[in-house]
Amino acid sequence: MATQARGAAPELVVPSTTAVASGSGDLGAPLYIAWQVTNECNLACLHCIEESGPGKAFRDELDEAQVFGFLEQVVDRHVPYLSFSGGEPTLHPLFFRMVEYVCARDAQLKIETNGHGLTREKCERLQTLGVKAVQVSLDGASRETFNRMRVRGDFDLAIAAIRNLHAAGVPIEINYSPTLFNIHEIGRAVDLAHELGADSFYTGRTMYTGNAVKTWHRLAPAEEQYAAFFDILHAKTDEYRGRMRVHFHEMGLLEELRYRLHHPAALLIVLPNGLVKLINALPFVCGDLRRQSLTEIWSNFQTAWQDPRVAQFVEDLAADPAKTASLHQWIYL
Repeated sequence: MATQARGAAPELVVPSTTAVASGSGDLGAPLYIAWQVTNECNLACLHCIEESGPGKAFRDELDEAQVFGFLEQVVDRHVPYLSFSGGEPTLHPLFFRMVEYVCARDAQLKIETNGHGLTREKCERLQTLGVKAVQVSLDGASRETFNRMRVRGDFDLAIAAIRNLHAAGVPIEINYSPTLFNIHEIGRAVDLAHELGADSFYTGRTMYTGNAVKTWHRLAPAEEQYAAFFDILHAKTDEYRGRMRVHFHEMGLLEELRYRLHHPAALLIVLPNGLVKLINALPFVCGDLRRQSLTEIWSNFQTAWQDPRVAQFVEDLAADPAKTASLHQWIYL
């Protein structure tokens, strides 16, 4: 699926991390853990899946001992890929200590951020620590569209962050969330990402959940717009082949979830309070890191996809797409 990570951090579009090609199958541990380290954010975006924003940190987010206890399990289980998102992960008080811990133990770490706090010094530190990539959300090729989408955001600050990352030698990914008022800029956005030195560009269809439920009439593109959008992306994929990877996913949410019922990705979504979800686009929780080990939760994950409530929820979406509005009303399996 194209980028939540949701992402991106987790965004209106379904996270790219759910596109891990290998299923959970016989693996002894997940291939990828997408950790929303905090729900606090300095922005209040119209499309945020997690409804993050200023003062929106969970009251029960993991404390220092729990954070590093979880990270110890991740590296001990040899999980090869990990991402930090949010909210805005760089606002977590332990952010750089967490980055250092993971990178020093040879796990590949991606940061998903709005970039607004990425000074040149911080970017150089990320490069020194050895992060695999930093994904910056850039939902528009102009200040007008970007600032309209990202309430409290600043297009110039996002561009400056990307330039700082490039100057520091940090691999860059760009995440683009299409809406009614920015979808026409997709070609320019891909070009801009390349000009700024990005290695990859991610996008996909929008998702009706989180803040988007309240602003859907201002956000949802028409199918004709999507058709033109994907035509441009196909052309840009060819244009930038060998120079920048252009990733996008045309499948709708219902189609994707039906596929995942039979082919779960080897991915865990970890919430700021340690709850673990089956997938970002479903409300089901398969574990709690405050009470269970990563090994126990991974075992639960592999069987939870067979719970009849999961398949029923997916089929109910066919009749009522608005059920995605309840994704934060967690259902424990």
